Amino acid sequence: MKTLIVGAGAVGALFGSSLHQHGAELHFLLRPARKALVDAEGLTLELPSGSRRIQPRTVTADRLEGGYDLVVLANKAPALDSVIADISAAVGPATHILPLLNGLRHLDRLDQAFGQERVLGGIAKTIATQVSPTRIRVSNAYSSLTVGARIASQQAKARAVWQLMSEAGVDAELSERIMDDMWDKFCRMAALGAANCMLQGTVGEYMRSQAGGAIALQLLRECTDTAQAAGHPMHPQDIAGFQRALTNPHSSFNSSMYRDMRAGLPIEGDHLVGDMLRRGEAAGLACPMLAVANAVLQTYTARREA
Repeated sequence: MKTLIVGAGAVGALFGSSLHQHGAELHFLLRPARKALVDAEGLTLELPSGSRRIQPRTVTADRLEGGYDLVVLANKAPALDSVIADISAAVGPATHILPLLNGLRHLDRLDQAFGQERVLGGIAKTIATQVSPTRIRVSNAYSSLTVGARIASQQAKARAVWQLMSEAGVDAELSERIMDDMWDKFCRMAALGAANCMLQGTVGEYMRSQAGGAIALQLLRECTDTAQAAGHPMHPQDIAGFQRALTNPHSSFNSSMYRDMRAGLPIEGDHLVGDMLRRGEAAGLACPMLAVANAVLQTYTARREA
């Protein structure tokens, strides 16, 4: 299966390196400056089990050609519009797109650009950080990828992608309810990111404040109420488990959005918290804590852009 991975950051490099080592027909789509560095130095992953270095095949958007069976989007949400333009030349009659972005908003944009029949559902779970243009640090021993068909006509392609990933050594799951799974992660990412960024601390740090735990739980409640209104309720046991994770006073748990904010980088605030707020309000729900968190994230973005 001829595969194009967009980006070689934390997610793209982690799963792409497994495909590369497996001998998959694979290219990484990179910006010219990043391509030059990766071509010169390769990519190094610092894993809990040790280091892994690969010398991947890379390409820039102006050199892309058609014929790809699979395009994996491993970019961050703020880059989505430019990525859509970049990958157009790679998308042919048989191409499917597997987005591994957080949230759900990207699905509407990709469906509009390429047609829903081409866009699979996907989830990446890992704790990883790009520490330099050619080095990725993976903090957790367990990383996984989930793929699923959003419509019936995609089932064979979703299974083929799952098989490709599994044979490459990726801990992959083929989901029969991918939209439920994506809503589950959407709720978790929006609630955790909102709590970390609004309260400016990890879970353990904001739990030292008087109201930190109550704020985090209210954020999660507004997210899960929104998911239920959309027809994708989280399972009560999953909610209870995440409530414990959000209120563990000894936890260093924090979101990638919070880490990006601390580093002064662009954040996925509108893609996660803003989109959850809009969906909740459209369903007639009161989401006061999400509204406050969204204002904090919008203020950060406005200050950064200024």
